[in-house]
Amino acid sequence: MERQVQEEEEKRFYNLKLSLKVFFSNKTAVAGLIIFLGYVADALLMQFYPEIIGVRNPNTLIYNFINPVPQPPSARYPLGTTYPGVNLLQAIMEAIRIDLGFSLLIVVSGALIGAVIGVLAAYVGGYLDEVLMRITDIFFSVPYLVLALAVGFVLGRSLNSMVIALIIVWWPIYARYSRSLTLSLRESMFIEAAKASGASNTRIMFRHILPNTLPPILVQISLDLGSVVGIFATLAFIGFIPNANIPELGYLTSLGLNYIQSAPWTVIFPGLAITLFALSVNLMGDGLRDVIDPRRRS
Repeated sequence: MERQVQEEEEKRFYNLKLSLKVFFSNKTAVAGLIIFLGYVADALLMQFYPEIIGVRNPNTLIYNFINPVPQPPSARYPLGTTYPGVNLLQAIMEAIRIDLGFSLLIVVSGALIGAVIGVLAAYVGGYLDEVLMRITDIFFSVPYLVLALAVGFVLGRSLNSMVIALIIVWWPIYARYSRSLTLSLRESMFIEAAKASGASNTRIMFRHILPNTLPPILVQISLDLGSVVGIFATLAFIGFIPNANIPELGYLTSLGLNYIQSAPWTVIFPGLAITLFALSVNLMGDGLRDVIDPRRRS
Protein backbone atom coordinates (compact mmCIF):
# COMPACT_ATOMS: atom_id res chain seq x y z
CA MET A 1 0.00 0.00 0.00
CA GLU A 2 2.79 2.40 0.93
CA ARG A 3 4.59 1.56 -2.30
CA GLN A 4 1.45 2.33 -4.30
CA VAL A 5 1.06 5.68 -2.56
CA GLN A 6 4.70 6.47 -3.22
CA GLU A 7 4.31 5.61 -6.90
CA GLU A 8 1.27 7.89 -7.14
CA GLU A 9 3.23 10.73 -5.55
CA GLU A 10 6.14 10.18 -7.92
CA LYS A 11 3.74 10.16 -10.87
CA ARG A 12 2.15 13.45 -9.79
CA PHE A 13 5.59 15.01 -9.29
CA TYR A 14 6.67 13.84 -12.75
CA ASN A 15 3.50 15.25 -14.36
CA LEU A 16 4.03 18.58 -12.60
CA LYS A 17 7.68 18.68 -13.68
CA LEU A 18 6.72 17.84 -17.26
CA SER A 19 3.98 20.49 -17.30
CA LEU A 20 6.38 23.17 -16.07
CA LYS A 21 8.97 22.09 -18.63
CA VAL A 22 6.45 22.31 -21.48
CA PHE A 23 5.18 25.72 -20.32
CA PHE A 24 8.60 27.30 -19.80
CA SER A 25 9.84 25.96 -23.13
CA ASN A 26 7.36 28.36 -24.75
CA LYS A 27 9.20 31.69 -24.59
CA THR A 28 6.17 33.78 -25.56
CA ALA A 29 4.12 32.15 -22.78
CA VAL A 30 6.88 33.00 -20.29
CA ALA A 31 6.88 36.60 -21.53
CA GLY A 32 3.10 36.71 -21.04
CA LEU A 33 3.50 35.29 -17.53
CA ILE A 34 6.07 37.95 -16.63
CA ILE A 35 3.80 40.76 -17.83
CA PHE A 36 0.81 39.24 -16.03
CA LEU A 37 2.78 38.92 -12.77
CA GLY A 38 3.73 42.59 -13.15
CA TYR A 39 0.05 43.50 -13.27
CA VAL A 40 -0.65 41.28 -10.25
CA ALA A 41 2.23 42.89 -8.31
CA ASP A 42 0.86 46.34 -9.12
CA ALA A 43 -2.63 45.32 -7.98
CA LEU A 44 -1.30 43.91 -4.69
CA LEU A 45 0.80 47.03 -4.11
CA MET A 46 -2.20 49.30 -4.66
CA GLN A 47 -4.39 47.11 -2.46
CA PHE A 48 -2.14 46.75 0.57
CA TYR A 49 0.73 49.29 0.42
CA PRO A 50 -0.34 52.26 -1.77
CA GLU A 51 1.36 54.72 0.59
CA ILE A 52 4.78 53.46 -0.61
CA ILE A 53 4.36 55.50 -3.80
CA GLY A 54 2.42 58.30 -2.09
CA VAL A 55 -1.13 57.16 -2.89
CA ARG A 56 -3.57 57.77 -0.06
CA ASN A 57 -6.78 56.51 -1.63
CA PRO A 58 -6.34 54.16 -4.63
CA ASN A 59 -10.13 54.10 -5.19
CA THR A 60 -10.41 57.69 -6.42
CA LEU A 61 -8.71 59.89 -8.99
CA ILE A 62 -6.96 63.08 -7.90
CA TYR A 63 -7.82 66.06 -10.09
CA ASN A 64 -5.70 69.18 -10.47
CA PHE A 65 -8.10 71.87 -11.69
CA ILE A 66 -5.41 74.54 -11.32
CA ASN A 67 -3.61 73.07 -14.34
CA PRO A 68 -6.20 70.84 -16.07
CA VAL A 69 -4.62 70.87 -19.55
CA PRO A 70 -2.75 67.59 -20.29
CA GLN A 71 0.99 67.90 -19.74
CA PRO A 72 3.52 65.85 -21.75
CA PRO A 73 5.69 63.15 -20.13
CA SER A 74 8.38 64.62 -17.90
CA ALA A 75 10.55 63.77 -14.89
CA ARG A 76 7.68 64.73 -12.58
CA TYR A 77 5.02 62.94 -14.64
CA PRO A 78 6.70 59.99 -16.47
CA LEU A 79 3.54 59.28 -18.50
CA GLY A 80 2.29 62.85 -18.55
CA THR A 81 -1.12 63.99 -17.32
CA THR A 82 -4.61 63.75 -18.71
CA TYR A 83 -7.61 66.01 -18.29
CA PRO A 84 -8.18 67.49 -15.72
CA GLY A 85 -4.62 67.37 -14.40
CA VAL A 86 -4.62 63.65 -13.53
CA ASN A 87 -1.20 61.98 -13.13
CA LEU A 88 -1.44 59.21 -15.73
CA LEU A 89 1.16 56.88 -14.20
CA GLN A 90 -0.48 56.93 -10.79
CA ALA A 91 -3.98 56.69 -12.28
CA ILE A 92 -3.06 53.69 -14.47
CA MET A 93 -1.47 51.89 -11.50
CA GLU A 94 -4.67 52.46 -9.53
CA ALA A 95 -6.86 51.40 -12.45
CA ILE A 96 -4.99 48.12 -13.01
CA ARG A 97 -6.04 46.95 -9.55
CA ILE A 98 -9.72 47.60 -10.27
CA ASP A 99 -9.72 46.16 -13.80
CA LEU A 100 -7.73 43.07 -12.85
CA GLY A 101 -9.70 42.38 -9.68
CA PHE A 102 -13.13 42.71 -11.21
CA SER A 103 -12.13 40.83 -14.37
CA LEU A 104 -10.93 37.87 -12.28
CA LEU A 105 -14.17 38.00 -10.30
CA ILE A 106 -16.28 38.07 -13.47
CA VAL A 107 -14.47 35.29 -15.33
CA VAL A 108 -14.03 32.93 -12.36
CA SER A 109 -17.64 33.39 -11.23
CA GLY A 110 -18.95 32.90 -14.75
CA ALA A 111 -16.75 29.83 -15.22
CA LEU A 112 -17.92 28.29 -11.95
CA ILE A 113 -21.61 28.86 -12.68
CA GLY A 114 -21.29 27.70 -16.28
CA ALA A 115 -19.22 24.61 -15.41
CA VAL A 116 -21.75 23.43 -12.83
CA ILE A 117 -24.67 23.99 -15.23
CA GLY A 118 -22.86 22.25 -18.10
CA VAL A 119 -21.89 19.20 -16.02
CA LEU A 120 -25.41 18.93 -14.61
CA ALA A 121 -27.03 19.21 -18.04
CA ALA A 122 -24.76 16.66 -19.73
CA TYR A 123 -24.73 14.08 -16.94
CA VAL A 124 -28.45 14.13 -16.12
CA GLY A 125 -29.55 14.65 -19.73
CA GLY A 126 -33.17 14.46 -20.84
CA TYR A 127 -35.50 17.40 -20.30
CA LEU A 128 -33.07 19.12 -17.91
CA ASP A 129 -30.41 19.18 -20.60
CA GLU A 130 -32.87 20.58 -23.14
CA VAL A 131 -34.14 23.32 -20.81
CA LEU A 132 -30.69 24.43 -19.66
CA MET A 133 -29.21 24.44 -23.15
CA ARG A 134 -32.15 26.35 -24.65
CA ILE A 135 -31.70 28.99 -21.94
CA THR A 136 -28.01 29.08 -22.85
CA ASP A 137 -28.92 29.53 -26.53
CA ILE A 138 -31.08 32.54 -25.62
CA PHE A 139 -28.06 34.23 -24.00
CA PHE A 140 -25.91 33.36 -27.01
CA SER A 141 -28.42 34.90 -29.41
CA VAL A 142 -27.82 38.41 -28.01
CA PRO A 143 -24.44 40.18 -28.48
CA TYR A 144 -22.43 40.29 -25.25
CA LEU A 145 -22.10 44.05 -25.04
CA VAL A 146 -25.80 44.69 -25.78
CA LEU A 147 -26.89 42.13 -23.18
CA ALA A 148 -24.50 43.56 -20.58
CA LEU A 149 -25.86 47.07 -21.20
CA ALA A 150 -29.46 45.85 -20.91
CA VAL A 151 -28.84 43.98 -17.66
CA GLY A 152 -26.80 46.87 -16.30
CA PHE A 153 -29.53 49.43 -16.95
CA VAL A 154 -32.10 47.16 -15.27
CA LEU A 155 -29.90 46.70 -12.19
CA GLY A 156 -28.69 50.31 -12.15
CA ARG A 157 -25.65 52.08 -13.58
CA SER A 158 -22.95 51.26 -11.05
CA LEU A 159 -19.73 49.30 -10.77
CA ASN A 160 -21.46 46.42 -8.97
CA SER A 161 -24.22 46.18 -11.56
CA MET A 162 -21.58 46.09 -14.31
CA VAL A 163 -19.91 43.13 -12.62
CA ILE A 164 -23.22 41.28 -12.18
CA ALA A 165 -24.19 42.02 -15.79
CA LEU A 166 -20.92 40.61 -17.15
CA ILE A 167 -21.17 37.49 -14.96
CA ILE A 168 -24.67 36.90 -16.36
CA VAL A 169 -23.29 37.39 -19.87
CA TRP A 170 -20.22 35.18 -19.42
CA TRP A 171 -21.48 31.91 -17.87
CA PRO A 172 -23.07 30.44 -21.07
CA ILE A 173 -19.64 30.07 -22.70
CA TYR A 174 -18.50 27.75 -19.93
CA ALA A 175 -21.84 25.93 -19.78
CA ARG A 176 -21.41 24.86 -23.42
CA TYR A 177 -17.75 24.05 -22.93
CA SER A 178 -18.17 21.95 -19.78
CA ARG A 179 -21.19 20.16 -21.28
CA SER A 180 -19.14 18.99 -24.27
CA LEU A 181 -16.34 17.83 -21.96
CA THR A 182 -18.79 15.99 -19.71
CA LEU A 183 -20.38 14.16 -22.64
CA SER A 184 -16.99 12.64 -23.44
CA LEU A 185 -16.10 11.93 -19.80
CA ARG A 186 -19.31 10.30 -18.58
CA GLU A 187 -18.66 7.14 -20.63
CA SER A 188 -15.10 6.77 -19.35
CA MET A 189 -13.92 3.70 -17.46
CA PHE A 190 -13.24 5.57 -14.23
CA ILE A 191 -16.85 6.81 -14.19
CA GLU A 192 -18.10 3.24 -14.69
CA ALA A 193 -15.82 2.16 -11.84
CA ALA A 194 -17.23 4.91 -9.60
CA LYS A 195 -20.78 3.78 -10.37
CA ALA A 196 -19.85 0.15 -9.64
CA SER A 197 -18.41 1.17 -6.28
CA GLY A 198 -21.75 2.71 -5.30
CA ALA A 199 -20.89 6.40 -5.67
CA SER A 200 -23.90 8.71 -5.90
CA ASN A 201 -24.60 10.80 -8.99
CA THR A 202 -23.77 13.97 -7.06
CA ARG A 203 -20.40 12.57 -6.01
CA ILE A 204 -19.63 11.42 -9.56
CA MET A 205 -20.49 14.82 -11.02
CA PHE A 206 -18.62 17.00 -8.54
CA ARG A 207 -15.84 14.69 -7.39
CA HIS A 208 -14.92 12.88 -10.60
CA ILE A 209 -16.26 14.74 -13.66
CA LEU A 210 -15.99 18.42 -12.67
CA PRO A 211 -12.29 18.27 -11.61
CA ASN A 212 -11.44 16.61 -14.93
CA THR A 213 -13.04 19.48 -16.86
CA LEU A 214 -10.97 22.10 -15.03
CA PRO A 215 -7.66 22.01 -17.01
CA PRO A 216 -9.29 23.00 -20.35
CA ILE A 217 -11.51 25.49 -18.51
CA LEU A 218 -8.46 27.12 -16.91
CA VAL A 219 -7.02 27.65 -20.38
CA GLN A 220 -10.29 29.28 -21.45
CA ILE A 221 -10.26 31.47 -18.33
CA SER A 222 -6.79 32.77 -19.18
CA LEU A 223 -7.94 33.61 -22.70
CA ASP A 224 -11.16 35.27 -21.51
CA LEU A 225 -9.48 37.58 -18.99
CA GLY A 226 -8.22 39.82 -21.77
CA SER A 227 -11.65 39.91 -23.43
CA VAL A 228 -13.39 40.81 -20.18
CA VAL A 229 -10.90 43.60 -19.44
CA GLY A 230 -11.63 44.99 -22.91
CA ILE A 231 -15.41 44.80 -22.45
CA PHE A 232 -15.14 46.22 -18.93
CA ALA A 233 -13.11 49.14 -20.25
CA THR A 234 -15.54 49.64 -23.15
CA LEU A 235 -18.52 49.92 -20.81
CA ALA A 236 -16.64 52.48 -18.71
CA PHE A 237 -15.49 54.31 -21.85
CA ILE A 238 -19.07 54.86 -23.07
CA GLY A 239 -20.10 56.23 -19.67
CA PHE A 240 -21.76 53.22 -18.10
CA ILE A 241 -20.11 54.09 -14.74
CA PRO A 242 -21.64 57.38 -13.57
CA ASN A 243 -19.03 57.96 -10.81
CA ALA A 244 -16.29 60.01 -12.47
CA ASN A 245 -13.84 59.53 -9.58
CA ILE A 246 -13.25 55.80 -10.14
CA PRO A 247 -9.83 55.02 -11.65
CA GLU A 248 -10.54 52.65 -14.53
CA LEU A 249 -8.60 52.16 -17.77
CA GLY A 250 -11.57 52.69 -20.06
CA TYR A 251 -12.60 55.83 -18.22
CA LEU A 252 -9.02 57.17 -18.31
CA THR A 253 -9.03 56.67 -22.08
CA SER A 254 -12.28 58.63 -22.38
CA LEU A 255 -10.81 61.54 -20.37
CA GLY A 256 -8.15 62.14 -23.00
CA LEU A 257 -10.32 61.53 -26.06
CA ASN A 258 -10.88 65.25 -26.71
CA TYR A 259 -7.09 65.80 -26.64
CA ILE A 260 -6.09 62.90 -28.87
CA GLN A 261 -4.55 65.19 -31.51
CA SER A 262 -2.76 67.65 -29.24
CA ALA A 263 -1.94 65.18 -26.44
CA PRO A 264 -2.02 61.62 -27.86
CA TRP A 265 -0.38 60.15 -24.74
CA THR A 266 -3.65 60.66 -22.86
CA VAL A 267 -5.19 57.88 -24.97
CA ILE A 268 -2.12 55.83 -25.90
CA PHE A 269 -0.94 54.94 -22.40
CA PRO A 270 -4.30 53.76 -20.93
CA GLY A 271 -5.00 51.89 -24.18
CA LEU A 272 -1.54 50.35 -24.08
CA ALA A 273 -2.18 49.10 -20.52
CA ILE A 274 -5.35 47.32 -21.75
CA THR A 275 -3.57 45.90 -24.80
CA LEU A 276 -0.58 44.60 -22.84
CA PHE A 277 -2.82 42.82 -20.36
CA ALA A 278 -4.89 41.19 -23.11
CA LEU A 279 -1.69 40.15 -24.91
CA SER A 280 -0.12 38.69 -21.76
CA VAL A 281 -3.08 36.48 -20.81
CA ASN A 282 -3.46 35.27 -24.39
CA LEU A 283 0.22 34.29 -24.50
CA MET A 284 -0.22 32.51 -21.17
CA GLY A 285 -3.28 30.73 -22.55
CA ASP A 286 -1.23 29.44 -25.48
CA GLY A 287 1.33 28.06 -23.04
CA LEU A 288 -1.33 26.39 -20.90
CA ARG A 289 -2.87 24.88 -24.04
CA ASP A 290 0.52 23.31 -24.78
CA VAL A 291 0.58 21.85 -21.27
CA ILE A 292 -2.71 19.97 -21.69
CA ASP A 293 -2.03 18.97 -25.30
CA PRO A 294 -0.89 15.31 -25.28
CA ARG A 295 1.03 15.74 -28.55
CA ARG A 296 2.98 18.69 -27.11
CA ARG A 297 3.68 16.85 -23.83
CA SER A 298 5.01 13.83 -25.70
